[in-house]
Amino acid sequence: MIDINWLTLAPPLALLVTACIGIVFGIGFRSTRPTALLSLVGVGVAFLFTVLLLGRSGAGETLSSFGLRYLADQAALTFNVVILLGTALTLFMSYTYLGRARLEHAEFYPLVLLSATGAMVMAAAGDFITLLLGLEILSLAVYVLSAWRQGVRESEEAGMKYFLLGAFASAFLIYGIALMYGATGHFTYAGVVALLSAEGFDQPLLAALGGVFILAGLAFKAAFAPFHQWAPDVYTGAPTPVTAFMSVVVKAAAFAALLRVFATVFPALGAVVPVIFAVLVGLTMVIGNLSALVQRSVKRMLAYSAVAHAGYLGLAVLAAGQGANSGAQAVVWYLLAYTLMNAGALAVMTLITDPNDHGDDLERLAGLGRTRPYLAALMAVFMLSLAGIPPLAGFVGKVLVFQAAIQAGYLELAVLGIVTSIVAVVYYFRVVGAMYFREAEYEPQRARSQMTNVALGVAALGTVLLGLLPGWWYGWLSVGGPLLAGF
Repeated sequence: MIDINWLTLAPPLALLVTACIGIVFGIGFRSTRPTALLSLVGVGVAFLFTVLLLGRSGAGETLSSFGLRYLADQAALTFNVVILLGTALTLFMSYTYLGRARLEHAEFYPLVLLSATGAMVMAAAGDFITLLLGLEILSLAVYVLSAWRQGVRESEEAGMKYFLLGAFASAFLIYGIALMYGATGHFTYAGVVALLSAEGFDQPLLAALGGVFILAGLAFKAAFAPFHQWAPDVYTGAPTPVTAFMSVVVKAAAFAALLRVFATVFPALGAVVPVIFAVLVGLTMVIGNLSALVQRSVKRMLAYSAVAHAGYLGLAVLAAGQGANSGAQAVVWYLLAYTLMNAGALAVMTLITDPNDHGDDLERLAGLGRTRPYLAALMAVFMLSLAGIPPLAGFVGKVLVFQAAIQAGYLELAVLGIVTSIVAVVYYFRVVGAMYFREAEYEPQRARSQMTNVALGVAALGTVLLGLLPGWWYGWLSVGGPLLAGF
């Protein structure tokens, strides 16, 4: 008998059904705005199901489907919250943007929802086949979205580059899964862990090689150095709301998968994979921050900044791999904060660049504090939070990450993270300095959007409140024992 708990599947199913309805619904309208509103309803329904499941999971109920192949534990559900928030912010900022940029096509919002569905499947995956299925659902939609601006070389290059490098990453992941199956005879995480931990296991080398390939495939999606080469070009070439979606939802899905595999499967492989990952984390923090330091384009700077933040999140994943629940909690906490502050910064960019997303150089932001003080103030909040300035959310996130890393024994990497965070302050403050301490050299864009203002309000309020009251979200992550289901 097939083990199916329909309630655990309800959040992604709500998005999937809405996407299917949206494709048919969108044909009847010239504007995409009705489909955007329908999509927001779907996200809201998925959120309500997630909250319902969180209540039951917090009460100690074990929730899964397909024989532990699809998990609805606290980790998967709290990642769902981050994914749904990032999706909702993307929908709000796309509402007016698509019309202004002449990018209105009926498929846009259904593709966003399909990608978010894949992200939720990745977060809930309890075996490698489910993980691969979720990854492809997510990736195929984002490949199309990143090349959404037809006839523009940068956008087409972004889509092609993301597709080709994404295909390589999928190949690495599939090859790693095949090696792991060859070594253990299992696809489920529980089955793999049981065999790797059994006495007399005689294929440790094959399993470790499979683990390295799986790590490489997931490191691409999370933009760890040296697998980050796609990120700056794709983030710059894609329409800005799509960039926001990739930087928060795709990142959340990649870290959800990486966290579960790293904390449950990889510890049974010995020390090789954690050592390789620790090297990647150190490289990512250094390369991401130093590369961001020399950028003049704010959007490209945010792309390298996303690479650097992947390094900080990797520190928490390393801690979770040592069995520290605080590491897993730090990953989810940090991702919520990053979603708010990074999506907020990119939402500001949609209102100060032209319809083709040009005009994001630092010189274009000069004098914004006088010409558009409301946007400049919000941008300053997001930049200061990304820099880790107290009392904003970014500061608390970094404290939680460094604390978890030190407790797990990664003192050197935590020190490197603190040093690179100081470097990051320079390029974030350069944006603030340009807005408030330089004279305007260009006439600012006057784009306005009530829906984008809603996204900005939510992002700014969340960034401030999460920093001032970090305990409510951290407490939610502590309900019901360990965040990750054990095997």
